[in-house]
Amino acid sequence: MGCASVQANGDVALTWTPVPDPGGQLLEYRIHASTVAAGPYTVVGAVTPPAPTAFVHAGAAAGVGPRFYYITTVENGAPPLESVPSDTVSTIHLQVLQSTPLGNANLVWTMPLPASSAGPSFAVWMEYPLGTWTQLDATPSSVFNYAHVVSVCDDSLTFRIERSDVSGCVSVSNVGGDRFEDVTPPSAPVISSVSVDSLTGLSTISWEPSPQGDTDGYIILWSTPGGGVIIDTVYGQNNTVYTWANSNPAAGPEAFTVASFDTCQVGVPPSPNTSATRAPHRTMHLVTTYDRCRRELNLTWSAYQGWPVLSHQLLVSVDGGPWTTLANLGGDASSYLHPVEPGRSYCYIVKADRQGAADFSLSNRACRNADYPAVPAFNYVRTVTVLADDLIQVEDSVDGNARSGGFRIERSANGAPFELRATYPPVASGSFIFLDDEVDAAQAGYRYRVVALDSCGTDAVTSNIGGNMVLRAEPRLDGANVLAWNGYAQWAGVVQGHLIERSVDDGPFQQVGLVPPDPWLHVDDVQALLGSSGRVCYRVRALEGNNPSGFNANSLSNVACAVQEELIYIPNAFIVGGANPVFLPVLSYVDITSYELVIINRWGQQVWSTTDPLEGWDGRIGGQLMPTGVYGYFCTVRNGAGKRVEKRGTVTLLTSFE
Repeated sequence: MGCASVQANGDVALTWTPVPDPGGQLLEYRIHASTVAAGPYTVVGAVTPPAPTAFVHAGAAAGVGPRFYYITTVENGAPPLESVPSDTVSTIHLQVLQSTPLGNANLVWTMPLPASSAGPSFAVWMEYPLGTWTQLDATPSSVFNYAHVVSVCDDSLTFRIERSDVSGCVSVSNVGGDRFEDVTPPSAPVISSVSVDSLTGLSTISWEPSPQGDTDGYIILWSTPGGGVIIDTVYGQNNTVYTWANSNPAAGPEAFTVASFDTCQVGVPPSPNTSATRAPHRTMHLVTTYDRCRRELNLTWSAYQGWPVLSHQLLVSVDGGPWTTLANLGGDASSYLHPVEPGRSYCYIVKADRQGAADFSLSNRACRNADYPAVPAFNYVRTVTVLADDLIQVEDSVDGNARSGGFRIERSANGAPFELRATYPPVASGSFIFLDDEVDAAQAGYRYRVVALDSCGTDAVTSNIGGNMVLRAEPRLDGANVLAWNGYAQWAGVVQGHLIERSVDDGPFQQVGLVPPDPWLHVDDVQALLGSSGRVCYRVRALEGNNPSGFNANSLSNVACAVQEELIYIPNAFIVGGANPVFLPVLSYVDITSYELVIINRWGQQVWSTTDPLEGWDGRIGGQLMPTGVYGYFCTVRNGAGKRVEKRGTVTLLTSFE
């Protein structure tokens, strides 16, 4: 047998494959029918060759139940011979039922007895509108039911089931239907992604269209802690992208979901069939924190919610340039540390790629200027001056408007490398003074510089170098002291000159001269200081001029002293009763602590002596004038520094009485 198709009036049309008849002995095909598979079967007709191998069983009433058939062949003989039955086929009997609750057309059909050549599946057909048949679906040959979601608001729907045969025929069921009302909403939309538009900065929702043909549009809901809030309605089954103009994903993550609705109005008052919503999808929220001192931007973002994330891609734009890939990270990543360059601007976006699909989501755009703590505009060693041989003062001026992390004072002694001498805390006044009490200012030249630190503790501005002047004073035998010094180092202005200040016998310093910026040499004639101790001390004061700030500084050298050589003038003769009647040594520049003058006669005998430097010999011994002639003397002097001076010689005694 081939196919058994139920016609609109309940008759059954049968087709089969003819049997071979090379001898022309076939008389007829006899068709046997029954209402049950087990029989009994009755002959309902015959087909005589060469008529087509097809037969319509009139009055079969196959619309009320299945009908079963087989065929036999009859040969022309006496008596005629009838073959054994063919395989049995049956019609497909379809029933169409309303679902509970309403909304579906439930199709159920009988399991037919197919020919061995029957196809592997059933085709489900629907008539709507009237006169138009459309195949809805196909089910395997082992499935005998189908649920059709009604999409017409209120109308009649008619269905049939078909099954093809490899011979080319088709078995068609009876037609079943009813008047149906659509009370079933469209399928809840499947969200593809929620993402942030990188140009507008607004949240955008994308979803798959609901497959139901009567889908009229979609309701967009913003998910809040208090529940879903309807923000808009989109019309059109395939209108599946929405950008929320009032979104602000830069302030925090935003979550959305979507419901679909159809064209049918149900309920009181009437409203469209509206689907449920699926779990919301939430945007990623990217924030940046900047560590100025480490020069690092820390990126952190909230996880995308809605589907599993395969990987993250970090995108960066520097100074408004093109977007480039900064890093590729795993699906569970939520932070990244980016070393940056101060003074440049950085913008970032995180892209999340969906696992197992091509969908992706972009975060908000987060931008940051990578500034750096303000550094002082200036840092200037104003002056280095000597207060004592063991104390040097360093004065530094620094920009008080910049936030500072403090200062580092560094020193170089006699050209050696700079070494840390001290640290100094931040100052509010814009200047500070450092006193260095570990110096030998009379012997060593010191160079100072100040390193201003920024608020991160990093070297920011290194000052100029300031250095003390080292003064040397040397006495000359001609009654002059020679002063030599090194020049002051690195003022912003120029050295206009040097003041020479002098102290005699530890008295107050007084200005005794103003010399040009160079050479660093001065000769001081001290012959006019007869009668002093011979100790003269000096200091040199360098004077700055033309400083750009208008504030000129000065710097003092160490104090250097010179002691003229002790001079003792002893006359070689004196005249008693004459112009120089007393023999008295003349002492200059002598700080006397002990003194002795001894007179010796020609026989080597001591005839007179004194320890008073102001007492001279008048040529008398015991009040009696000694004879004229040559006498010997011995004079010893010790000064305050402990130095002993001895003079030996002869003096001639003369008188004016002869």
